[in-house]
Amino acid sequence: MPLFEMKSQSAACSLEGAESDYRAARRVAQYRVGAQAAYFPAFPGTKYLPYAAVDRVISKNSALSVTGCCGKQLPVVRVRLFYDGEFYQEFMFEKQKQADVLLDAVAAARPDVPLVRDTTPFGA
Repeated sequence: MPLFEMKSQSAACSLEGAESDYRAARRVAQYRVGAQAAYFPAFPGTKYLPYAAVDRVISKNSALSVTGCCGKQLPVVRVRLFYDGEFYQEFMFEKQKQADVLLDAVAAARPDVPLVRDTTPFGA
C-alpha cells in the first residue's frame, strides 16, 4: 500500500482502478503512460490525468534553457493536455519517439479529441 494515495489532476474526473492502471503503465522518461491516464510525479506522491477529462492535445518542438535566459538550449518536445475546459498539464520529453507514446495513448483512448502535432524544428 502506498504511503500517499494517487490524486486526479482533474476535478471533474477520477479513476476507480488508478493503482492497477499505474502498475500496468509504460514508463516514458519521468512519466508513466497507462491505458486510462498519464501519471506524473508530484508532492506528495503521484498525480494522474485521466484521458476521459482531456479536451484537446498540442504537441510542439521547443527548447529548454540550460543557463537561464541566454546561451545553450536543449531541444525538447512539449505535450500539453488540456482538461476541464480551462486547465492544462504539460509533459516534456527529450525525443519525439517518447512523446509519441503519450500521444498514441490519448488517441487510442479518446479518438474524438483534437490532436495538433507541430513537428517544425525549434528555431526554424
